[in-house]
Amino acid sequence: MSKNLPDRHIDGILKQLSTPWIIALERAYRVKKMNLENGFILDLACGSGIQLAAYSSQLNMPCIGIELDAERAAVSENTLNEILNFDINSQSKIITGNCLHKEKINIDKNILFSLIHLDPARPTNIQSHTISEMEPNPIEALDIWKNNLIKNKGGVILDLSPRLSKEQCIELMEELKRILPDFKQTWEWSSQGRGRVDRLSVWLGSVAGENTKSRYVRNHPKDIEKSIVIESEKLPWEKENVPLKNTTVEVGEILSIVDPALISSGLENSWEAIKNSEGRWIRKEGRRPLFIHSNKITDNEEINSLISESGVIRSIIEHDINEGVEQLIEIGKKLELKTLTLRLKISPELQPILQSKLDRNLIDIGGLGFVIKLPNNKLAICTKI
Repeated sequence: MSKNLPDRHIDGILKQLSTPWIIALERAYRVKKMNLENGFILDLACGSGIQLAAYSSQLNMPCIGIELDAERAAVSENTLNEILNFDINSQSKIITGNCLHKEKINIDKNILFSLIHLDPARPTNIQSHTISEMEPNPIEALDIWKNNLIKNKGGVILDLSPRLSKEQCIELMEELKRILPDFKQTWEWSSQGRGRVDRLSVWLGSVAGENTKSRYVRNHPKDIEKSIVIESEKLPWEKENVPLKNTTVEVGEILSIVDPALISSGLENSWEAIKNSEGRWIRKEGRRPLFIHSNKITDNEEINSLISESGVIRSIIEHDINEGVEQLIEIGKKLELKTLTLRLKISPELQPILQSKLDRNLIDIGGLGFVIKLPNNKLAICTKI
């Protein structure tokens, strides 16, 4: 991590759990454009204080963070000192305590909050999470503090685990409606482009979209103004699950491997690049969702970042990759390809062996290609575009 970043003082397990500064800043940048009523910002479990400081610095509002762990509270205080200007920092503070015991938290009763944020702790290194595992319990915490929001103007952002099941999300949505019945909800899935959803959150009240129930955000690695935002008036679980019909492909069609995090958010058909193109999905599940189309989707570099790879299908064969790559080498030479990257599931032990053999036996100068497994288990050999 660069020594110039404002989270340089955070290390160890807290660094692993903290939201990266660029992600925290991007989120705060979008909140800033929502014109919140002026007030304080409250983080009910502030951890390292990175997200709290990002909100406060972008919105130019003082903040209060509550943190159960005294050592983390000290780090959070240091974070505010690093990031906030003197005037805002002098009005802000970090309190060591349990947000579920409001009576023990020393906050001026006249303070009202423009925004309440909560990112509850959850178990690590497991494949699924439940609401009951979150600490503090988000429903209990928000129910305790909701009356401290600026009336009819306050917003809430609740971070969740992207490993929550659809059923868990629906249950939480109904619980939030119960305790905050007048608050609109926008569910947000975000990704940094590594083929998975990195964050799931619910935005409520004044930070929810007017006609937006769900949102997908593809974070730009360097520029917060270049993140891609896709919105929909429906939630993924409100949409009819229509089976894919025409999953056959032909030589000459264009095949694109799309970011699976977009599919996980259920917003793939709300993406303008897909809406405005004549094409069809032939696979939506797994690590490599496939979209077939006749023309190049777009020349926009940012939009293309949601496409892992695009290519013209040049050959379709029946072949078990575990039997070797000799047939692929022969086809690659005929197509004058210098590279042919394997984009399909292969055992970790075999993949580098097969890829290395392909790399050694193709021509030295030529085009670029890739191999993908189709839903019918045939292999498509594509030249990149």
